[in-house]
Amino acid sequence: MRPTLLSKCLDSLAAMAIPENSKVFVTVVENDENQTARPVVEAMQENFPLPLKYVVESKRGIPLARNRAIAEAHSLHADYLIFIDDDEWVDKDWLVLLLAYALSVGGKAVISGAVKSALPADTPEFMKEIFRDKGRKTGAVLSSCATNNVLIPIFVTKEMGLRFDESRPLAGGTDTLFFCEAVNRGVLIYKCAEAFVSEDIPASRVSLRWLSKRKYRVGITLAWRKRRNGRSTAGIVISSLAQIVVNSLIAVVAILLFQKTAVIKAIMKASRAAGTVSGVFGVEVDSYRTIDNG
Repeated sequence: MRPTLLSKCLDSLAAMAIPENSKVFVTVVENDENQTARPVVEAMQENFPLPLKYVVESKRGIPLARNRAIAEAHSLHADYLIFIDDDEWVDKDWLVLLLAYALSVGGKAVISGAVKSALPADTPEFMKEIFRDKGRKTGAVLSSCATNNVLIPIFVTKEMGLRFDESRPLAGGTDTLFFCEAVNRGVLIYKCAEAFVSEDIPASRVSLRWLSKRKYRVGITLAWRKRRNGRSTAGIVISSLAQIVVNSLIAVVAILLFQKTAVIKAIMKASRAAGTVSGVFGVEVDSYRTIDNG
């Protein structure tokens, strides 16, 4: 339901450099039974420089769409599956750098690229700091990552059989759980900062309200993750409540010192802890109820 953003994304893929001795396929997986993206893809297919396919995953939920992408990659006998989002556009050398780094570390590791935020022009400086890249260097070993710019060796989904958890299809955070499970099974995740994509951040997301809600949802996923790792309900609740208290105090002090960025960061951490408490007791939220159209 974001045709303008999808067009920008596909334009960038059409213009990117292709690694030598590689065949690249582009598949758009739409998670909308109304197929609002179909006209965008079909209008580009004839002149697109790469094989471009459109498929629909009519069952609602991002993990189902991601698992459909896995199935499509398997049908193409691909060696690697790379995910990006429809609100992103890639740097010209993105794929060359991403694949080259993957091969340089043996070709069996998950590689997480970087994401640069393109903020509205009137974004205040204290809010820009929130969206600034965390600065992880190339070669950093990660405990998990997201699907917004990631290369996955196909053995992870084929031989190991990993899939995105469909039990809570609308909750969000299933990519974090997927990559945590990969790490638990011995797969390494490396950062490649040079292979970056850019992401349009709509004005609706440049607010404490949106950021707090997002962190709350992250906390719910974190609760599932901790429970899977054997943490007790009491232990999770006690540590989370402590984080709420500590970060609430930090927020108050930051307000008194006029440190706006610190205030937002503290509230975000408290919101995540609140989500963790909620998640322990089975609370779920629909992370995809509204669409930031573009």
